Order: sequence, then C-alpha cells, then structure tokens
Amino acid sequence: MSETVILEARETKRSYGPLWLVLSVLMLGLPFLGRQRITLTNERITIAQGFWTKVRDDIEIFRIRDVVVKQSLYHRMVGIGDIVIRAMEGRSEETHVLRGIADPVGVSEKIRGIWNRTARPAGPATTLD
Repeated sequence: MSETVILEARETKRSYGPLWLVLSVLMLGLPFLGRQRITLTNERITIAQGFWTKVRDDIEIFRIRDVVVKQSLYHRMVGIGDIVIRAMEGRSEETHVLRGIADPVGVSEKIRGIWNRTARPAGPATTLD
C-alpha cells in the first residue's frame, strides 16, 4: 500500500497571541517564518520547522501510544489548540507537540482513526486458552 497524504497543516499565526502579533510586525514577521508544518499520512506524521536551521521529525503511526489535545482559553476562543503525541521509540517514550493547529479535536480524531486502521490487527479477535 502506498503512502497517501491525509492532512497538511501549519502552525497558525493565531497561536502566538496578540502580543506576539505586535512584536512580529515590529520584527518584520520573522517569528512567523519558522512555524511548524505538519503532514499526516496513512503511515506517519511529519513535523518540519525552522527558518535558518530546518528540523524534520517523523513519527510512525504504529508507534503512537497517546494523543492529547490542549487548549487554553484564548486558543478555544480562536479555534486552535496544541496536540501532544506520545510515541514509543525503542524502549523510551517521546513527546511531540503539534502547536497551533486549527480544529485540534478533529485532527486528533483523524490521527486516532489512522492509528486504529494501521496499528491494530485486522480480522476477528482471537484468545488463547
């Protein structure tokens, strides 16, 4: 099965808040240049960020253990939030944060749906006696 893109998103400018908006205008928009870019496929989640130094992090779907949505009062008012993904890498747990995502509950449900199709075994459940 080939890898298909399900969702592409960027960290929204609204995630910075009103104070950061004023500062970014004064700094000619520089804080917005290094925003996160998130790509969700049926096999992995890719987080790319940075302006001067680019960092790309891939999270394989089958390694995901938990997905948590965090929204402050301001974020709820503007319709965005952070998604915290906990994944197992070998024997250690990694935490990844997708910042400033529009409709974070919908995106977390998409991740959960892909995880259910990918990481859980297909077919009838079997038990060993």
